[in-house]
Amino acid sequence: MPKRKNAAKRQQAAAAAADATPAAGTAAAAAGGSTPAAAEEPQASQRRQAEAAEDAASDAEQEEAAASASAGARLQGAAVVAALLLLVYSHHAAVRLLSPQTGEWLAASFCSLALFAVAAVAAVAGHTTEQMMAALRTVAARQAGGGSASGGSVAAAAGWAGAALAALLLAARWRGGSLIGLAGSWLLAPGLADDSTLRISDAELTLRCMALAAATCGPLFASLAFAAGAGACAATRADLSSRRRLLLLLLLLTGAAGAAMVRGLPPGLVPPRPAGTLPAAIAVAAAAVTAALLPSAFPDPPEDQAAAAGGPRQHKHKGRCAAGTSQRSRRQAGLSWRHGAAAMAAVAAAAAGQLALGRPCAAPREVEGGRYRVLWQYRLLRMDHSVLGGEYMAPADVAGQTIYTAFYLQQAAVLLRPNGTRSLHVGLGVGTAVKGMQRLGVAADSMELHPEVLQAAASFFALRPGLHGGRALVGDAAQLVPRLRLEGGAGRYDYILHDVFSGGGAAGALMVPPFYRQLSRLLAPGGVAAVNFYGGKGQGLKQAWCRLRLVFDSVRAFSDVERARVRNHVLFASRADLGAVNLTWAVQAVQQAAQQAAGDSGAAEAVDPLQLRVWAALPGQEVKLMYDRQRCQQMLAWHDGLPAGRPGGGGSQPRGQPRGQPRGQPPRLWRAAKEARERHALATAHWVVARTQFADSLWLS
Repeated sequence: MPKRKNAAKRQQAAAAAADATPAAGTAAAAAGGSTPAAAEEPQASQRRQAEAAEDAASDAEQEEAAASASAGARLQGAAVVAALLLLVYSHHAAVRLLSPQTGEWLAASFCSLALFAVAAVAAVAGHTTEQMMAALRTVAARQAGGGSASGGSVAAAAGWAGAALAALLLAARWRGGSLIGLAGSWLLAPGLADDSTLRISDAELTLRCMALAAATCGPLFASLAFAAGAGACAATRADLSSRRRLLLLLLLLTGAAGAAMVRGLPPGLVPPRPAGTLPAAIAVAAAAVTAALLPSAFPDPPEDQAAAAGGPRQHKHKGRCAAGTSQRSRRQAGLSWRHGAAAMAAVAAAAAGQLALGRPCAAPREVEGGRYRVLWQYRLLRMDHSVLGGEYMAPADVAGQTIYTAFYLQQAAVLLRPNGTRSLHVGLGVGTAVKGMQRLGVAADSMELHPEVLQAAASFFALRPGLHGGRALVGDAAQLVPRLRLEGGAGRYDYILHDVFSGGGAAGALMVPPFYRQLSRLLAPGGVAAVNFYGGKGQGLKQAWCRLRLVFDSVRAFSDVERARVRNHVLFASRADLGAVNLTWAVQAVQQAAQQAAGDSGAAEAVDPLQLRVWAALPGQEVKLMYDRQRCQQMLAWHDGLPAGRPGGGGSQPRGQPRGQPRGQPPRLWRAAKEARERHALATAHWVVARTQFADSLWLS
């Protein structure tokens, strides 16, 4: 509307100037015989009226240019905010897409650093490009004798269009695989499972993961950051200097990166199945923003604006030459903004179709290669870069047994607490531990965060959660455990099996003394909790042992029989004295009872031979750790930052000590760097172990 009003003002001023010319001529004719001074007076009046009309038209053009620049600046500012918000969502999508190839911790740390480094470079490039293009537009406008250049940004519109296309590529799938899966098979598949001579160092693996992130998700981050840089330059061109604009942009980008990497997105703002829905949603949003920015980036010529206002087309240079120049400029400009908007509508439609279809769980498929490809056939369940469990299918003598003996190690809780009747499982996997307890006649309740894991365990691994009166709960264990206690679960369970390790790490909120204290309230007198820990026999195992020791009176640790640099360890904890139990006698008693029960009923033994072999090896697999609670408190105060008061926290703050940092504790930055180094070593070791055990073709999707 402002453009049409200003065009109408210019037409009225031009019409007034044209009407003034005949009137002045008539006055001059009527004064035929007057003096020369009297004859020049109408001409001077005519010139004054023409100058007034030109001034009015110039003022209208300046008002129109100012209004257009102001509207363009507001639009670009909104686009910058949208770009920073989409960068946060893009980071969440990138972590979910990269996790199946790199593991969640590497995806959230080093891969994220690589992506935001790409974004920072692209933001500076976008800011510089927009500055150069603005200078060129200003020079061209002055040479044409017009006003200031348009308030739009061609660079920002191009960046948003690139973001829409990059997000669409991430959302697409080819033959059951994604772009990241195909790229990962080339960058991250060194053939460790098929060639025992191959080795890969932690540094090489980290660089490969960062290269994968930059090659696949980097274009999306670069396009959004480029659009943010160009838009920030266009939005603040008249208000801030170049250096301040760039500094402000980098600060905003750093804030978005920090929020994305440290805090992440609140659960309520994350859509279901983010790996399948977020890229398509980002493509739709980027296409919509592109269509909104195109009219200001490629404004219509003045004659088109005049025609839209309802008046005749006006050319500064009259005649055929002006019309020919306009046609040539149209041909040189190429497609108008309407064609670009149509292309973005097609991209948005394709992304919306992908969003509507979603990305269901992959169907079961055969995998060739790997360490066990000749001797055994097995079925396993994979989520991201973690194998949650599996069972052998052939030959017949091992069919139904688990591929991970750590599950048998967890079930050894029945040796420390015989004749239990009910168990609670925090973390389901494929249900191996649940089925093992059910075979012993124990009613098993389970908690699983992901409903698709429960569905897969029931569909492909013959899990029956309701056997013997058990039940399966879906949700976060940190919320389910307190609710279970309020429902009457206090003192109900004889066994609690805790296994939340997945993909090179574990849920930190579920492996701390406050959560263990909540679990202890659910245990019956003399009940046993079995906590799985994955790692080496180093400081990490000692800390896990001490976190349990702060809550329970007795803790014993055992290593898995598998020989590896990092492996599973199970820590048994109880209020009762576990050291009084003779494991050798307990295994013999269980074996005799199982054989007698099988002989009386004629059914299969409740404990399979492999499970008995694992239990018989327990005395030789025990890890001797002897720390009292005070020593554990000091160790955890150094590592976790617990206050040095009573065990489990709650100590007073010493005078003169910085708030939040107990006495004798290293700085937070040092502890954070040490923890990051430990987690990096564990994540890379888990990646190598997983790729060594299973064929590369397992990790393609």
